[in-house]
Amino acid sequence: MTSEVTLMERASQACGLEDFGDNDEFRVGLRVLLAAIEEVDLPLAVRDAFQTNWIISLETRLRLVQLRRDRPEIAAERIEGPLAVIGLPRTGTTALVDLLAQDPAARAPLQWEPVNLFPPANPDHWKDDPRIALVQSALDEAAISTPFVALGLHTFGATLPDECNSFLALDFWSPNLTAPLALPAYTEWLRLGRLQHPYTTHRWVLQHLQAHGPAGRWTLKSPFHAFALSEFIAEYPDAMFVQTHRDPIELMPSMSGLYSTIRGENPGDPARNDTGQELLSLWGTGLQRCLAARRDPAVDARVFDVSQRAMIADPFGTLHSVYDHFGLEFSAEAERGARAWLEHPAQHMSSVKFTLADFGLDPDQVEVAFGGYRHRFGDFF
Repeated sequence: MTSEVTLMERASQACGLEDFGDNDEFRVGLRVLLAAIEEVDLPLAVRDAFQTNWIISLETRLRLVQLRRDRPEIAAERIEGPLAVIGLPRTGTTALVDLLAQDPAARAPLQWEPVNLFPPANPDHWKDDPRIALVQSALDEAAISTPFVALGLHTFGATLPDECNSFLALDFWSPNLTAPLALPAYTEWLRLGRLQHPYTTHRWVLQHLQAHGPAGRWTLKSPFHAFALSEFIAEYPDAMFVQTHRDPIELMPSMSGLYSTIRGENPGDPARNDTGQELLSLWGTGLQRCLAARRDPAVDARVFDVSQRAMIADPFGTLHSVYDHFGLEFSAEAERGARAWLEHPAQHMSSVKFTLADFGLDPDQVEVAFGGYRHRFGDFF
């Protein structure tokens, strides 16, 4: 089996750098990934393709560390008052972060940026960086043959906000890494494992983007942050959170449908049942972690709860309530941006419908996994 040391050596040889930074927790996730992929029957070419992507992540890490040493002002960039949307997948998180990002005072990582950290963007030409068009062209081409995009299950765009998952992957701690392929051992590690400092590299990326692009209140999104609210706050002591809510009995079929479509699991495929159980277990545990963290009044006070149902019925009112709750200025420019987005939203609800039974699930199983969550937040459903 290929070891993490081998991949690290290959990354070092590719870019001529050796310093991966003081926090070596990334090696744990990479080691688990490598072991997990050995358990899956894959063609050698596919396995090599995955490992190539992981090497690219390691190269990015090496370059981030080197640039921070060469330019210490990047490491001095202050990340103040980030606002993170943390609801479960399929609860309106993407639409909400898109809407929040219309405020000129907000700064979201855009989809073209995490894949183009190097060479760093030129702040003076950030808006017309030629890589934006290249990323958009690639996304448009991929959409033609990508079923979950064609079916409207997710929307991509080079200048739309990106999930933090894309750069949490630099620590090999991200559910994105199992989206295209079920890796049970790795998913189980995500579910039960803990990193001591999971947001160190996350901060590096935000500082890098802030140094090479516009400043503003970081407006972030990842359902996976629910697994580590206390750790997020340890890294960003003035963080704010918006948690979107939807009944898991409704969202589990939607989430399972998204993953199964990405993985090419067609109706009747037994793998669909495995996907349903995988996601029920993973996100059920994530919500239990979130509830446990929110038992601390100091953590709970940082979270504003939003109903997906209310957001669909009154998106502008929901947005206003977020600003009011956190005492943020809702400027005339922010209002104009929000209203313009609502007239032509990037996100639309898909017409494709799935059921729990499509993935071998039933309401009793959902109740076992999410009972505590459904009890506390049922009024938001």
